[in-house]
Amino acid sequence: MPELVTSAFRALASARGARAVHPRGRWFTGTMTTTFDPALPLPEGRTEVVGRLSKGAGTAAGVPDVLGLAFRLPGPWDVLLSTSLARVLPRPARTWSSARYGSITPFRWRGGLAWLAAVPDPGQTASASLDDLPGELGFTLEVGGPWRPVGRLVVRPLPVDDEQPPLDPVRNRPPGLELAPALLARLRERAYRGSRRGRPAEQDP
Repeated sequence: MPELVTSAFRALASARGARAVHPRGRWFTGTMTTTFDPALPLPEGRTEVVGRLSKGAGTAAGVPDVLGLAFRLPGPWDVLLSTSLARVLPRPARTWSSARYGSITPFRWRGGLAWLAAVPDPGQTASASLDDLPGELGFTLEVGGPWRPVGRLVVRPLPVDDEQPPLDPVRNRPPGLELAPALLARLRERAYRGSRRGRPAEQDP
């Protein structure tokens, strides 16, 4: 099964000439301001971030899609969130600010499980088009469960989706932080490996 996952994602990335999933997007710069919460090792205070807003299936223009919000924290720690329903189900969204973004699967930290979510301020965008992104988007960061606010994230999309180092939540995470459940984390690692190998610019050494 793991090798099949690697091969499938490698073939999809090769056919697209881009990431197997979330092939279309726009990078952003931004700031995150958080308070201490024992559930996750989030940096306290104000942190500069870089990240990417993306469309999971790569649908055209304003067609709804599972939307992605990914960003890099110091460490590095790459956090990937997607529009979701009921914490664990990916959910296509009609606009960039009409659905909450969640980690889908939990993090394991110091013996406990916790999810991370970004709740967009309502009414910021009118469609799911990458061209509809405003100069700034704001989110409330929450940790669950139960859900509780831990800070704010403000992102400023850049004009183009230029080539930046890919964000990888499997390779880049704090020591001691695990992706759960373990089986799904291993399959996810295989999927990222296949996607990297399928892109000419991202061949593994």
